[in-house]
Amino acid sequence: MADQSTVQIQTEEIRMKKSMNLLHCVAVLVAVTGHISIFISPGVIFSAAGSIGLTIIEWICAGLLNIGVCLCFVELATVFPSAGGPYAYVTNVFGGLSGFVIMWGYIILIVGPFWAYLTYTASVYILEPFFRIDCHPPALAVKFLGAWILSTLVVLNCIYMKYVTKVRTVLTASKVVCLILIIVLGAVVLGRGHETKSNFEDVFENTPSEAGPVALGIFYSLFVYGGWQIVCGLMEEVKEPARDIPRAVYISFTIVIIQYVLVNISYFLVLTPAQFLSSNAVAIIFTQVHFPYLTPVMSILVGMSAVGVLNASIMGHSRLIFAGARNGHAPPVFGMLHVRYLTPWPAIIIKAVWSSVMLFSGSVKIFMQFIQAFSSVMTLFVVSALLYLRWSQPQLKRPYKTHLLNAVFVCIYQTVVLLFALYQEPQRIGLALLIIAAGIPVYWVGVLWNSKPEAYKLLNKKVTLGLQKSFLLSKTS
Repeated sequence: MADQSTVQIQTEEIRMKKSMNLLHCVAVLVAVTGHISIFISPGVIFSAAGSIGLTIIEWICAGLLNIGVCLCFVELATVFPSAGGPYAYVTNVFGGLSGFVIMWGYIILIVGPFWAYLTYTASVYILEPFFRIDCHPPALAVKFLGAWILSTLVVLNCIYMKYVTKVRTVLTASKVVCLILIIVLGAVVLGRGHETKSNFEDVFENTPSEAGPVALGIFYSLFVYGGWQIVCGLMEEVKEPARDIPRAVYISFTIVIIQYVLVNISYFLVLTPAQFLSSNAVAIIFTQVHFPYLTPVMSILVGMSAVGVLNASIMGHSRLIFAGARNGHAPPVFGMLHVRYLTPWPAIIIKAVWSSVMLFSGSVKIFMQFIQAFSSVMTLFVVSALLYLRWSQPQLKRPYKTHLLNAVFVCIYQTVVLLFALYQEPQRIGLALLIIAAGIPVYWVGVLWNSKPEAYKLLNKKVTLGLQKSFLLSKTS
């Protein structure tokens, strides 16, 4: 291997009980895969695809392509069952610089935009019912409400974590209820013979003839199946991970793909293309057209879903910079816990601040572009690590092995789609790639440069001690 350094993992004296079976894995993956993208992102994908037919095809293809990526991650998760995800996989195989770039990009281009995306979604769905179908809430009001939602959840996760976890199941279940409701309402509209069924008379009308827009549509649609990465953390809890997790991936993705295709069909049965593109709160417009009395219900369900995903993300994402700090890849203060609440306050707060900046400066499309740009780069790193291990350590124990052709295909299509997206949106995708590359000099200065001036070291020590005293922080054992 290029670098023998490994990620240090804190072990507990009492290990997690292997209590999850295939059914449990399927339930978890169905709940988290796709987060709440189906309620706010369809318009972005439709605008890139240009036609209903291509939109549906891209939703199906993106789901199938994500299966291949997920199985690559599953193989590495069985090789490094306690490693802690892509950051550790890449660090263990390629060394500290590659791992740092993954951590850097994840914090800047995943956590910030994704938290902003979720708070924006929750805020839009809370405010949209108070406005007519042809009128939308002011952008600034949406963002201020989103900032309040984010701040509230951050405080709850920092102080009242045990109470927050108790409502997680209810919040997650609201997404499934909402999807079923939309599908049923779409079937009702179809049964009534509503005139918008004419949308399906020529489903490929306005389909672009060039490859660029099609690839951009796939680029966006790949984003909407995110969340499956939780499989990396299931290895220690599943009874037969090498057998049950791959099966759960196939079953859960099949369910989610069918759900999302049916929901999109329901949208197009009720809404005209103009209505579909007019608002980010597609599900609210959906109910306002034919089922106005259900608009508050839809608002509550989607809002709860977004809050549920954000709640889970706040603690889950905070572990990455927390682990990075323990390995010398981030300032030591980010690897500390509050002495009373035992939660990583600094890691949570710094990400909340960055998410607020993204919330007030970005849009849904920008959030999707940043997130998927880094996701593609991270996937290329991870799959390259898989291929490198296959070549350098063919005898390494692999409880599960994905097909070699799958890993090669993932590398090829991720590269092609990313390049086409860069060609179509050079400024934003290019900016995302530059931010990722900026992690290299940051690593050289922040991590490798050991002979820093004494004045800097003294200032860093004083700031760290000051933060420890102010926020009652302590290093972990």
